Amino acid sequence: MNALRGGSFNMGSNDDITERPTHQVTIKPFSISKYPITVREWNQCSDAKACAFATTGKDDAPVTNVSWTDAKQFVAWLAATTRKPYRLPSEAEWEYAARGGTQTKYWWGDQMQTGMANCKNCSEVAAAEPPVKVGSFKPNPFGLHDMGGGVDQWVEDCWHKNYQGAPSDGSPWVEADCVAHVIRSGSWRNDARYVRPANRDSYDTNVRYPTHGFRVALSP
Repeated sequence: MNALRGGSFNMGSNDDITERPTHQVTIKPFSISKYPITVREWNQCSDAKACAFATTGKDDAPVTNVSWTDAKQFVAWLAATTRKPYRLPSEAEWEYAARGGTQTKYWWGDQMQTGMANCKNCSEVAAAEPPVKVGSFKPNPFGLHDMGGGVDQWVEDCWHKNYQGAPSDGSPWVEADCVAHVIRSGSWRNDARYVRPANRDSYDTNVRYPTHGFRVALSP
């Protein structure tokens, strides 16, 4: 886990209608996992009969094919096991962490650079390959790896088609029983525009998909 001090930032962008309006958000201090949750970590939950399935793949690769509901099972198990209130990050926390204190299109600047992320045509890594092991690419200024490319990452928030009415305090934007939740980061199958910290997408809450993973967060 990497501890982040919190602060204010401009969330969203004008690159896509779902990313508007850009708005100021203030994030409280929190910690977020340095990498997406790995196959090894997931299978500890599965072995404890707290996660719905065991997965295959290299231990240090990010777990994939998890639904939002699966990810919530994992954080519930992790919280119970460690006696710490682990959770999914909010969408605002995720973007704040992914930006790493920057406001450019990507954390390294406004242009895509080869070799910075595991996405389609973004590096020497073949796009058709499953995700490479976590931490294979440079960390952002907050010391976080794979905040863009690799695997799509679930966050706590229900899906809303834009930011009209979004919270400004960094809390998750949720309603009871929403049918779709937000995913961030893009995956090895997506092109560079999905790697942008502002990029957002959605998927059905209970449906598993081969590029979907997650990381965890923790309040002090």
